Amino acid sequence: MTKNTIFVVEDEVIVARDIQSRLQKMDYEVVGTAARGEDAVERVLDLRPDLVMMDINLRGEMDGIDAATNIRAEYDVPIIFCTAYSNKETLARAKITVPYGYVLKPFDNRELEITIEIALYEHQINVELEIARERLIATVSNIDDGVVTADRQGKVLLANAAAIRILGIAEESLLGSDLDSTFTLGAFTEGDEVVTLEVPDPSSEIVDQAVTRQYLTSSDAARVPIEIGVSWFKLRQEQLQVVTFRDITQRLSQEEQLVRSAFYDSLTKLPNRQLFFDRVTSRMISSDAGGDQMQGKDAFTVVLFGIDRLSVIKQGLGIEASDTVIVEVGQIISAALNPQDTISHFGGGTFAVVLYEAGEVGLGVVIANDIQAEIERSLILAGESSVSVVVSAGIVQYSAQYTSVDELIRDGETALQKAKQEAAGSFVVFNSVMYEEAKKFVYVRSALQEAILEDELVCCYQPIVDLESLEIKSFEALVRWNHKELGEVPPSEFIPMAEQSGLILPLGDQLLEQVCRQLAAFQDKGLKGFNFAVNISAQQFNADLPVRLDKLISQTALAPSDITLEITERIAMAAVESNFQLMEAFRERGHKISVDDFGTGYSSLAYLKRFPLDTLKIDQAFVRELALDSDDFVITKAIIDLGHSLGLKIIAEGIETEDQLLILRQLGCNLGQGYHIQKACTVDEILAASASNASLGKALLPVK
Repeated sequence: MTKNTIFVVEDEVIVARDIQSRLQKMDYEVVGTAARGEDAVERVLDLRPDLVMMDINLRGEMDGIDAATNIRAEYDVPIIFCTAYSNKETLARAKITVPYGYVLKPFDNRELEITIEIALYEHQINVELEIARERLIATVSNIDDGVVTADRQGKVLLANAAAIRILGIAEESLLGSDLDSTFTLGAFTEGDEVVTLEVPDPSSEIVDQAVTRQYLTSSDAARVPIEIGVSWFKLRQEQLQVVTFRDITQRLSQEEQLVRSAFYDSLTKLPNRQLFFDRVTSRMISSDAGGDQMQGKDAFTVVLFGIDRLSVIKQGLGIEASDTVIVEVGQIISAALNPQDTISHFGGGTFAVVLYEAGEVGLGVVIANDIQAEIERSLILAGESSVSVVVSAGIVQYSAQYTSVDELIRDGETALQKAKQEAAGSFVVFNSVMYEEAKKFVYVRSALQEAILEDELVCCYQPIVDLESLEIKSFEALVRWNHKELGEVPPSEFIPMAEQSGLILPLGDQLLEQVCRQLAAFQDKGLKGFNFAVNISAQQFNADLPVRLDKLISQTALAPSDITLEITERIAMAAVESNFQLMEAFRERGHKISVDDFGTGYSSLAYLKRFPLDTLKIDQAFVRELALDSDDFVITKAIIDLGHSLGLKIIAEGIETEDQLLILRQLGCNLGQGYHIQKACTVDEILAASASNASLGKALLPVK
């Protein structure tokens, strides 16, 4: 089945990449992107995609609305405005371009997918109607669309069975009647124009009327929603007009269902995250901020409930049992709330509740505790052994410091996570310490984003040596970040942050390019005989990576074997089939593949044997306490023997002592790295060692 093609117009690179990634995961084909309106017009008219996603505020002289107008003047394509601008003036301008939908930033994937599907569906219907209008055989009686043909004077000449049925007028009364008086039309939406079927003045130009939605008042006074369009054609010397219309009652019901699925959770039938955000945002807008604490009717408390040990229930009793638990927990929480309170299921057994009358956080704690007790008392699952259901709670009170629902939920989720860490069924109130931690996260993330944009992150390179000769066989590229205010930020802090906040893709692309260019520079200076190993994140390990690497390899004149891709066990074991195909693609190109942190995941031996791997890397947790009489010795030996049996080389990381080095040699480990051999080096340190024919610690550079 052919994928629908989409063109994305967005002037923020990171946002454009995020939208492109989302669309690809939804199985759409993104055929191109543009940041300027002028470029968008040219490329869309050239590529002819099925749909265009258009940001309104663009760089350059032409904004998104002007670009959309120019595109639709020459190419009938559905356009969805994806924008943070929702004021009346902007929407009024945008409406002139006949868009097929709006998505306000920030948006979730479900909202985006539904808007796209509705737009594609409506556009398809409109195209079909246009074709139908061009074919006069649309008047045959066995089609569902109502078709009425009238002469230049507006007298009805023909009407098919569908038209008679929708209008509710007998055929004998319809034929010969005045077209304009036959159709009693009204605006579908307040402010829309009402379609007129009056006879045009003989001197005026006759124009077709595009398909639009109207309300038709039938003969029995019922208001029927219809889509109606008017086409003119010439038969010999006579001008005729064809009015085509259809009852869209059923389609509106389907659209309503689609909207409901966009705002309500399919499992619990409760509002979903999007609707929750809309409702709470409205409440925040209507609230009067009065200092740090809200007063009276404006104060409220947010509670996030999370079902504890839900994965245990799912594994032990099955998915159906876990779904039942989620539904029943939602029902118990709903029953305990006041009618004006808001509850939402965020998915995965996490519920968000707004207690509008809980002006004091203490009252919120009392209500949360009562709900927790009721859930534990009411829900006992029967199985091999009875399993009680408990929920933890994170509580946060709305105050003037919050400017968005995202901030409230962020702090509520932080408190919920703390509660889960303390004990199942407990609660935590978000406090100032958590707030400061959250503020630090936001600051560091912003600094990281700036560092990526300014290309401030650099790679150091740790030697990977042959454990017998200590000759360098490879370098592992390790990213470092030295911030002007934060100082040295450890990778263990900013890499997870990049993964959580969507920055890992631009960061990974930037570092991959830096590594390739650096290795090419080394080779130009005569430093050869080794390759570079690069860590690849789970988000980066996708179908775009081979193409990206091909381009870099070509630009830097490297060989694919110069770059080893390091992936973790968890990446290898996630989406096994698709990742296997990716690994095969890299192997065919000549890249080497190494599994990092081996022994800490849950690898299947069958899959491990099947994967096209070159090396296994023993996690440093097993090397750190390595001794002849230790459990780590047994585990390390087993990993080395397993790897060798599969024809793989073994790398030990985290070698910090001479004893560890000797034991690894004794066990037959091929390669190793660690502080005992050499810490990560800067480019200058490597060049200096090469120039003086010196070693890097105990690591020996290949002989030139």
